[in-house]
Amino acid sequence: MIPFLHRVAPESMEENPLWLIVLCDMMTNLMLFFLAMFAITLQGPKAKAEFARAFAVEQAVAPAPPVETPEPAVDVAAALRLALERAGLSTDVDLQETERGVRIRLRDAMLFPVSGAVLEEEAGLPLAVIAGALKDVPHEVVVEGHTDDRPVLGGAYRSNWELSVARSHAVLARLAAAGLAPKRLVAAGYGEFLPTAPNTTPEGRAANRRVELLVLRPEDD
Repeated sequence: MIPFLHRVAPESMEENPLWLIVLCDMMTNLMLFFLAMFAITLQGPKAKAEFARAFAVEQAVAPAPPVETPEPAVDVAAALRLALERAGLSTDVDLQETERGVRIRLRDAMLFPVSGAVLEEEAGLPLAVIAGALKDVPHEVVVEGHTDDRPVLGGAYRSNWELSVARSHAVLARLAAAGLAPKRLVAAGYGEFLPTAPNTTPEGRAANRRVELLVLRPEDD
């Protein structure tokens, strides 16, 4: 860009000095300003009020939106422990807090007959208690079925995998019927592939036959 002084010819500088050009520009702006102010004084009260409203700060700047207060986080483990204790089930249901969420472990002896996937009548109470404790918690719940490593002989299921899936689905359906939102429920079956104890003893196999509910933390939903 060519500087202003270089763009003015020398002969023009002699006839119209730079200070005179600047002064004329300032005088023109001042004249226009006072003309505008004079025109405003000739307006009626209504026009003056509209003009003042146009330059009001509170009208020009939009108010900040209200800050929403986040709802307090629900202690899922504490709510479950309290509900199970009140129902007299605190020693029958195992709870464990993990990095992914709260894990609820139910032994198959309190849920299903041997090699079956139809819920026993006694299974209604613990599942209803758990559903009631989780009803107002917006977290996703994964229902996992597990078995021991003994092969399935005959019956409706060809493998432990199929049996574990059927059992998790049965528990999921009962939870939904008890009030948990179906969109929050996921069924998974792992067969004998995620044992919690060695399958070398009757006690170990009994521990592996289980259904677990994983209540995911919000960041894992």
